[in-house]
Amino acid sequence: MNLKTKEGDILAKEGYPIILGGALPALAFYNTKLKPLSYVFGSVGLFSLYFFRNPKRKIPPLKNSLVSGADGKIVYVGKSYERYFLKKYTKKISVFMSLLDVHVNRSPVDGTVAGKVYNKGRFVAANREKASLENEQCAIHIKTKDGKDIVLVQIAGLIARRIETYPEIGYEMKRGEILGIIRFGSRVDVYVDGDFEETVHLNERVKAGETVLGLLK
Repeated sequence: MNLKTKEGDILAKEGYPIILGGALPALAFYNTKLKPLSYVFGSVGLFSLYFFRNPKRKIPPLKNSLVSGADGKIVYVGKSYERYFLKKYTKKISVFMSLLDVHVNRSPVDGTVAGKVYNKGRFVAANREKASLENEQCAIHIKTKDGKDIVLVQIAGLIARRIETYPEIGYEMKRGEILGIIRFGSRVDVYVDGDFEETVHLNERVKAGETVLGLLK
């Protein structure tokens, strides 16, 4: 089974095993002496249906716009050191995803995937700034046609235990295109090198592929 989520999928395909893992035992226990377990597994299945939803998004037409890579709340806007590819201080915008947010991630820009790094790490709460340094994460470097460097980092949260990142080096990304998913609470950092004017602020709610984080000049 291909467990890569595509545009048009109502549910993220990575959720199928977890949804079935709740639904099947719920049905099996329902007419037995262990019926209370049916409600437990049923609740897991229902929550998983909600968690792995994949709503359609309207991608902004502005060619120089940089869109959010994740649904959630802005928890950092400022300068930070990008350690994987650029190895210097750039502008960074961080989005924290709670358990109630959509967890399908999308590309912030059009461009070619120039690099990809996975780093196994810890699982501190993703809304804390040190999660950017210590947690399990996968970083991809996207280079735009006009030479801008964008780095998106998917970061596992306190109870997240798996990051899926689809594109490989050389793949041509489209702005707003689905690029992966993080399971059960997490964070996405976007680093922007060069002249960039952010249009969001701290604690603002954003949507992946739809909310404009700023404009590339």
